[in-house]
Amino acid sequence: MTGPSDLRVLKVLVRPASSLLAANAGIVVWAAYLAATAPDDLRGPYVVLLLLQAFTASTGYAARARRGHFDRLLTGRLTRRPFAAAHAAVSVGLGISTWVIVSLIDALGGGMHWPLGLTPRALAAVTYISAVAWAFSVPFSKYAAGVVWLLATIVLAGSGRLLGLRTAYAAAVGTWDGIRHALPAALVFPPLLVGEPSAPPWGMTGAVFVAAIAAIAVGVAFIARTDVPLEDTE
Repeated sequence: MTGPSDLRVLKVLVRPASSLLAANAGIVVWAAYLAATAPDDLRGPYVVLLLLQAFTASTGYAARARRGHFDRLLTGRLTRRPFAAAHAAVSVGLGISTWVIVSLIDALGGGMHWPLGLTPRALAAVTYISAVAWAFSVPFSKYAAGVVWLLATIVLAGSGRLLGLRTAYAAAVGTWDGIRHALPAALVFPPLLVGEPSAPPWGMTGAVFVAAIAAIAVGVAFIARTDVPLEDTE
């Protein structure tokens, strides 16, 4: 079970930079503006928030563990899994909180309709990108996942392959073969799940959730089983 001290200390150790706090606040203001002026379509803030979450949740672990930043929490433990779970929860917390706020704004601005952010496909997208960004950064340093995802997006857009991913996603049908061909598009570029007007088949949404759970499991296993040697920082 995750102890309260884990969460309390990690909120200080892996707290987001002020620039990320400002960016999340800016998205909330943007969503509120759109809810007042164009409440029928808030896809923009959701998409940008997903890309921002790739940086926010990418808090890193190994690089800081080598410097002894987590020694207070890890010393004398029989298992590190509760610590790993707390690390993941704190890392994704800001982005998830902002997602909920934007969803509430979406609901209120649209006359209490069901917000896009709380649909299964959108929840799958934010869960997946949060999980993968956190887990990918665990063996590395802060923002590692965000940088890789941003570069991948630029390369895909510059090479024209982003349009191909969009076409593959839009052509998804509810058969196993259709899901198999379209799923890579959603996994490589999750904003498609909220940016495109068409909802994916339930099987694809479920597969994205499964991929998110697998990513979390890999990150937790790395922290639980890998001994990171301390560096001499003098």
